Amino acid sequence: MLSRRWMLNLGLLLLIGVSTYIGIKYDTQSGNNSINRITALESSEINSLSIITKAETLELRRSGGNWQIESPIRWPASNTTVERLLAITRAETESRIPADEIDLASLGLQPPRGMLRLNDTDILFGDTNNIGSRRYAMIDATVYLLPDLHLPFMSQGLLGIIDRRLLPDSADLESLKLPEFELTRSDNGAWRIKNAGQFSSDQLNHLVGNWQQLRASQVKLYPGTTTPGQKIIAQLSDGRRHEFLVLSTSPEIIIAHPRIGLQYHFSKSFYDQLLSPRGDEKPAS
Repeated sequence: MLSRRWMLNLGLLLLIGVSTYIGIKYDTQSGNNSINRITALESSEINSLSIITKAETLELRRSGGNWQIESPIRWPASNTTVERLLAITRAETESRIPADEIDLASLGLQPPRGMLRLNDTDILFGDTNNIGSRRYAMIDATVYLLPDLHLPFMSQGLLGIIDRRLLPDSADLESLKLPEFELTRSDNGAWRIKNAGQFSSDQLNHLVGNWQQLRASQVKLYPGTTTPGQKIIAQLSDGRRHEFLVLSTSPEIIIAHPRIGLQYHFSKSFYDQLLSPRGDEKPAS
């Protein structure tokens, strides 16, 4: 005897087939037909975002055109990554069914496997179906079948959405104290170096720029149990400062930011771009 869930999947598959047939017969263009969109939201109108999974809850807010993580830590998010997630507002599908006509628990929607809140709109994610590997999603009282792109991405959590730069691009740096050198900014904005020989202004500018522009190849949680290495202090003009620990320089550079509980991984070839003013390459994008 066919299971109830298999019957639901079969019914939705038939619904997809009928919708596709109608679209072809009447020459509908679903890519340009707003009736197929799952929301009426525009990504540019979204100012707050929550990612809720079994593992954690992330709260983000748009500020000055950039996305900021508000909880569990306060730190910049990757704007590019957030915009990819917001692309769900433009998702289109003809596979939809009223929620009161199906068993939500059997689809993993009650309780949901995860939830994305965009302003005041909640998108609930359930299981994937067995036909086409698409995922059930529910908004208000309607269930949709969508490509399985969003929940796996959301499940990466903080490490998947945080900005991979050591310091925010907007940080107004006053000084940067490295293990061997200390850079300070003069009143005219030029960088100078203490306790070292002569270096060009370009070398100093590139070094400071790399701390705000070079993206780590990987970000991991800092366990706090690793033997701490040399300390780096970034002092901001507003009095705040960020303390980092150099945990390793080989086989890769690992720099921890204990306060926010993260560690950043770079290729060891970036040593001169991050830890020595001899690095005269331009900041990587």
